[in-house]
Amino acid sequence: MNESTQPVWSPTPQRVNDSEMAKFIQNLGFTDSTEDLHLWSVTKPDKFWAAIWDQFGVIGDFAGVVFEPGKDISSTAWFPQSKVCYAENVLKNAPSNAVITIKEDASIQHWSNSELLKLVSQVQFELENIGVVPGDVVVAWTGNGIETLATMLAANALGAVFSSASLDFGHTAVVDRFKQLKPKVLLTCDGYQYNGKTIDRTDEIIQVTSNLDSLELILVVDQIGTRDSLKSFLKFNEWETLNSNPVNDVKYVRREFNEPAFVLFTSGTTGLPKGIIHRAGGFILKHMMEQRLHCDIKSGDVVFYYTTTGWMMWNWLVSNLMQGATIILYDGNPLFPDESRIFKLCEENKVTFVGVSAKFIDAVRKSGFHPNKSINFDSIRTLASTGSPLNSDNYIWIHENIKADLHIGSISGGTDICGCFVGCDPTKEVWAGEIQGSILGQDVDVIDENGKSLRDSPGKEGELINRNSFPTVPLGFIGDDGTKFHEAYFEANKGVWTHGDYASFTSNAGFVIHGRSDATLKPGGVRLGTAEIYRVVESMAQIKESIVVGQKWQDDVRTVLFVVTTSGQVLNDELSNQIKAKIKAELSPRHVPALIIQVTEIPITRSGKIAEIAVRETIEGRPVKNLASLVNPDSLTQYVT
Repeated sequence: MNESTQPVWSPTPQRVNDSEMAKFIQNLGFTDSTEDLHLWSVTKPDKFWAAIWDQFGVIGDFAGVVFEPGKDISSTAWFPQSKVCYAENVLKNAPSNAVITIKEDASIQHWSNSELLKLVSQVQFELENIGVVPGDVVVAWTGNGIETLATMLAANALGAVFSSASLDFGHTAVVDRFKQLKPKVLLTCDGYQYNGKTIDRTDEIIQVTSNLDSLELILVVDQIGTRDSLKSFLKFNEWETLNSNPVNDVKYVRREFNEPAFVLFTSGTTGLPKGIIHRAGGFILKHMMEQRLHCDIKSGDVVFYYTTTGWMMWNWLVSNLMQGATIILYDGNPLFPDESRIFKLCEENKVTFVGVSAKFIDAVRKSGFHPNKSINFDSIRTLASTGSPLNSDNYIWIHENIKADLHIGSISGGTDICGCFVGCDPTKEVWAGEIQGSILGQDVDVIDENGKSLRDSPGKEGELINRNSFPTVPLGFIGDDGTKFHEAYFEANKGVWTHGDYASFTSNAGFVIHGRSDATLKPGGVRLGTAEIYRVVESMAQIKESIVVGQKWQDDVRTVLFVVTTSGQVLNDELSNQIKAKIKAELSPRHVPALIIQVTEIPITRSGKIAEIAVRETIEGRPVKNLASLVNPDSLTQYVT
């Protein structure tokens, strides 16, 4: 990519001084350099994470030892013998106006902290009544509403392990995930609304519950009025009956920091979804640090991140309650009934921090909608973007069409760590197309095929790695003896975490993410990232979406580009040549695809990512191992050669 010569945003001195990052630096007695702080955070991890615990007031029993180094990154014990409860830190720090729930039909409900505590208490009574104890598993297959939040907090407070999936997951995808966990309790609902349509899930519920023999309690929320049809097929409790349960003080079971508390699942595009086991205390420390310091979230803020319960960002969103911020749980299509939906939500609720996907921004830009012409964005300080790389054009578009004085926080990490490796910094300049820098506590690097750091070679692409341990290193995978976990993160580059992202440094000490390395193109043996091709192709008015893969061809690999054209456009020779010329001019001749093919739909995962690997497997005649991970698996029929 061509780096810009000027930053697109610079914080004012007042903005820097008012930031949580600057205050933290001052409290520690450092200079005003975040670079100095970052170096200290990775060279003195015991002192850094102890400072996070102390200065942000983690509630728990601190045993005095921050970490005990193991033989490798994964075997390090964080805060051994210390005990914490995530739910306790959430509920005791949540503001009086804790939660706002909004549905697609614009119905809205405000939940005070006391109302949330009452609901959590009633759910907890129900869980205790059937014998839920520390280590048991509670799962939710639900929408992004108060019921999911209350159940998660009630379960965690009792020491149970919690996992969730969104309602757009089909029954196969749900069973693939939850059967691995042997859950005692399932929370679900009869259906949901999306894109103006009502989707009935009762048949799917029957399929799921019939495959989960371990269930002792099924809680069903009446969301669309079809719940009663389930009564002849399965025994369940109606969510509303919990209103008659007694209201007691919420019980908090503090568990050892390194005990299992949450399970998040990989997308499963290449096989059975892997259940990633997260430790009880990891979310507390990691999220406190990221949200307060990097995202500058303060007590009294209103935080909205568009997410579903099937994505790690849901867990990340909930954690903002620990910062004294109000959170918004939105359930529905963010682009329904039109592109203004999310922006109006931000205006009406005086949102200070909003998070969306890069694909969402791209969709709004291409729609021709100009949000700031009709919507007031005075309250918003930061817009975060994750899920896929945010290209340079969209940085410019955001400042021109949303708000000029807006901190764009492009962040990147993963379900694997329920957090970020690289991300934003409210005290530093933002450059178009770049992620600002490494997250505190993360010793991030980009290396070439020989393991050499590319820090002094801006623009050269390589593997994104992390050299040190940190509190959200997973405990492992469900049902794995450690072999698959080691292969996934530590086999490719011995002794360091290999994340699977293809990245490069910039001359501004930032990062560019070029896509997943397992989907990297290698025509002629030269590695090419997919994200930069998307940036070029999707900047064309004639192209709505695209997906590019490498196909084995005549003892080599050829690049195949599939495009969805905008309304009224057809991929003819003229347009195909325009695409090739633009890629050649803006990238290189090596980036030019051997084939360009028109399709009507791009397959995407349920977390909103394009399914490059699924397309590659399809065009090479291999079965896609987990179609249930895709929102639109039928779209793959267009890719069969």
